Amino acid sequence: MKVQLRAYLYEKQKKGDIRRMRQEGKIPAILYGHRDKSKRLYVNEKEFKKVLDSLRKEAVTINLMIGEKKYECLLKAIQQNPLNGKLLHIDFQHISKKEKIKATIPIHLVGESPGVKKGGLLDQHLHEVIVRCLPDEMPSHIDVDISNLDLGKTIHLRDIKSPNIDFEMSLDTTVVSILAPRVEKVAPKPAAEVAAPAEPGKEAEEKAEKEIKEKKEEKPKEEIKPAKG
Repeated sequence: MKVQLRAYLYEKQKKGDIRRMRQEGKIPAILYGHRDKSKRLYVNEKEFKKVLDSLRKEAVTINLMIGEKKYECLLKAIQQNPLNGKLLHIDFQHISKKEKIKATIPIHLVGESPGVKKGGLLDQHLHEVIVRCLPDEMPSHIDVDISNLDLGKTIHLRDIKSPNIDFEMSLDTTVVSILAPRVEKVAPKPAAEVAAPAEPGKEAEEKAEKEIKEKKEEKPKEEIKPAKG
């Protein structure tokens, strides 16, 4: 994908120029590469942020317009204020259509994995990949089809077929895999404690004490005297 951005040449004249430029909504930049002399530039902050939004989604080649001349380039570096995220400086690299360039390309997963439908966990290890190719052959992103990826299966970088593109990473690098669902083992509940039987001697003693108590509580029977003749 290509986008167009207008840039303007400038020459630093006195102290404070850069700060004033930023206050006016301009971002200082530099253009270098392809045997050209480096050029001091600035771009409109609002326009550049639109380009930046595209870059976050896919790889972008920028047609940098300086006056009537067009420079095909890549965004090589952005300097930001670490406290507030304010854009401070941009590096653009001028490229040649006849020379291979290195770029970072995002990876997009496409399709539905049968392993996920079975309860598996999709684990994407690689979200972007470094490639080398000619500018006109550089893709905006790389699609990885997971429609045949079942439980326990993995797609490596070597499994991706991208003609005219060289990967600048190990081909054994894992791109995505489907992990088997975890089965949580339920710990067995502790068996209910069984009351220990009373000791035989103690049980007999308690029984005897109970009988004695019962006898004491009984009323004495009246004595029957024989009748006088």
